[in-house]
Amino acid sequence: MIGSYTERLTVPIAKDVELAHVVRVVDRAGTQPRLQLVFRARRWQGEPRLLEPDKCLGRDWWPPDALPEPMVPYARAAIAGIGAGRLYTELGWS
Repeated sequence: MIGSYTERLTVPIAKDVELAHVVRVVDRAGTQPRLQLVFRARRWQGEPRLLEPDKCLGRDWWPPDALPEPMVPYARAAIAGIGAGRLYTELGWS
């Protein structure tokens, strides 16, 4: 995972990442649920640069209480969960 991130943003990340949040997602009834694992890197080198602009609208730093639109729901749920001190969130389950 660290290698994938480094390839996409050109930022070497230290090996000491930590699990910050887990989102258990079901998009709609009848689809397979999935887990979105969110990791926190406390140290990195350099400035992130987006190398796959066709897969992302952009990259920027945003305060958690002023996130942009559009944003994928599981990312918004993870950020809210982290802010609330939770490790786990379920999204889309009724």
